[in-house]
Amino acid sequence: MELDAEQLGERIRARGLPEAVVVLATQGGAGVHPALEYRAESVWAPSWSVIEQSGRADLVPLWACGTTSYYSAADSTFVEWSAEEDKPWRVFAAFAELVRSLLTDLYEDEVDQRARRAIAGQLLPRELVQDALRPENRQV
Repeated sequence: MELDAEQLGERIRARGLPEAVVVLATQGGAGVHPALEYRAESVWAPSWSVIEQSGRADLVPLWACGTTSYYSAADSTFVEWSAEEDKPWRVFAAFAELVRSLLTDLYEDEVDQRARRAIAGQLLPRELVQDALRPENRQV
């Protein structure tokens, strides 16, 4: 069920997501901001294998990081799912929550505030940027 870049872009746009997400999915994070080169790779084989293995045809891959991919689901949730697992690692109720998780990864990678703010500004409406910049509490 692998889609070409044009088809994938159409599916992402149909979910109402910003054009920067189309760039992440089809060209990789560096096309949006250099700080995203590793954390947001373009969609590739592991992303499609999760869809095939899980039978979740409603999932639209948004970006990947290694064997972990990030998806938009038909029920308006967003999921983080490793190709090595049988079920999602995390489910996010809103796109802003998924972006906050990505920005927290960048914070943990010691990416500076200016870069994280620029990334947030491309992915979210202005009124959601400040909350998304507050790192998640990931204590286990």
